[in-house]
Amino acid sequence: MNNNIQTTTTGQTLPCIQKTIGKIKYLVEVHFSDTSTQSVEDKLKRVILHDLEHGKQGNPKKSDGK
Repeated sequence: MNNNIQTTTTGQTLPCIQKTIGKIKYLVEVHFSDTSTQSVEDKLKRVILHDLEHGKQGNPKKSDGK
């Protein structure tokens, strides 16, 4: 995984992460709100609780392949 800076068409620089899975390269840009009043910890708690309440836990993968 590579961490680097991506420049947008508007001239902004944004941190981004590149990850290659198989033959596909994914580029994930990161952005933060200047007006946010919620901490990262509060946001993650809210997202996790929302997913749990709405049944979005996902299916755990079995390590034995069955």
